Amino acid sequence: MTLNKLINNHFIHNFNRDESGQDLLEYALVLLAVLVAVIAGSTNLSALITNELSTINASVTGLSLP
Repeated sequence: MTLNKLINNHFIHNFNRDESGQDLLEYALVLLAVLVAVIAGSTNLSALITNELSTINASVTGLSLP
């Protein structure tokens, strides 16, 4: 076996065993899922707050001062 093949085999063997980048990818995917949930939730919450504030504004506008 030549030295070049031996180095390539050793590199491939170590590359298959190395899982350090996998953890980083998993954390990135979890962060992405949380970010999507927060954006979707805040958009929905924003619409609800806007609706309630409009209702309050309409109620306050209809009041007359004594």
